[in-house]
Amino acid sequence: MIDRKLSVDLLKIVMALFVIGIHVNPAAALGPEMSILLGGGLFRVAVPAFFVINGYFFEPVMQAGGTRRFVTRIGALFVVWTALYLPAWYGVIFNPEPWALISYLVMGWWQLWYLPGLALAALLAAWMRDWPVSRVVPLMGFLFLTGVGITYAMAYDLLHPPKSYFTDRAVLHRNGLFTGFPFLMAGVLIRRHDLDRRFSVKALAGASAVALLMVMAESFSLVALAPKGVGHDNMLTLALASPALVLLALKFPYQSSGRILGTYANGLFLIHVAFVVIGLRHTDLSKFGIYSMAVAGSLAVTWVLIRVGLARRVL
Repeated sequence: MIDRKLSVDLLKIVMALFVIGIHVNPAAALGPEMSILLGGGLFRVAVPAFFVINGYFFEPVMQAGGTRRFVTRIGALFVVWTALYLPAWYGVIFNPEPWALISYLVMGWWQLWYLPGLALAALLAAWMRDWPVSRVVPLMGFLFLTGVGITYAMAYDLLHPPKSYFTDRAVLHRNGLFTGFPFLMAGVLIRRHDLDRRFSVKALAGASAVALLMVMAESFSLVALAPKGVGHDNMLTLALASPALVLLALKFPYQSSGRILGTYANGLFLIHVAFVVIGLRHTDLSKFGIYSMAVAGSLAVTWVLIRVGLARRVL
C-alpha cells in the first residue's frame, strides 16, 4: 500500500501557497479583476483539496479503528495553535459581545477553523463508515449545496446573520459540516473505491483545467452580479475542481522518500498567518511583499522546528 505520493505532497505545497494567497493576495497590484480571479477564484480550490487529501489518508486510519487518535491529535493541534496565536487575537477577550470569543475558541481564529472542521468531518465520516454509498453521497450533496446556498443567499442579500452573533459571517457556511465533511468524504470514497484508477491522466488533466476556469468564472460572476460582498469559500464549481486535482495527483506513481514535503506544507498552512498579521499591521509592504515574507518566514520557521525536533508535535 502506497502511504505517500510525491505528486500529492507537491500538490499540498501548491495548495498551501494558494491558502496564503487567499489571506494576502499577491496579485492585488494587478487590479481588482485579477484579485477576484485568483484570490477569490483559483486559490479557493486549496481548502477543499486539503479536505479531500485528508479524507484519502484518513480512510485506512478509520478502518483500522484510529479515529479517536486522529481526532485527539487534531484537537491538540487546535489548542496549541490557538494559544500560539493568542497575541494576535487576545483583544477579542475584551469584546462586549461574548459570541466573538466563543466563536474563536470553538470555530477557530483565521485559518485555524480548518482544524475543528477536520475533526468534525472525521467524526461524521467514522459514524457513517458502514453506510452504503447510496446513502452517503446524497447526504454529501445536500450538505455541500446547503453551504453553497448560504453563500449565495448572503451574496444576494437574502440572508442577514446578526453581527452581534457572527463576527465572521463565513462560519455559517465555511465549517466542518458544509465544507469539511463533503470534501473529506470525497477523499474517503476515492480511496475506498480506487476512483483514481477509473480515469486516465488525460481525462483528469482536462477536467481539472476546465474546472479551474469554471471556479474563476463563478468567482467573477459572484462579484459582478451579487449585490453584497461575500467570501468565496463555498462555490458550486469547487465540487468538481478540488477532487479532480487530487485525483490527477494520485495518478502519478512516484513515492515520497519521507514526510518532509508534507511537513513543509503543514508549516506553510499553520505558520503563515503570523507573518501576514505582522505585515498588515506593522509594515507598509505591498501585498506581494507580505505574501513573499509569509512564504519565506513560514519555510524558515518550519525548518527550525524540524531541526529542533518539534515539527512532529506542532505540525
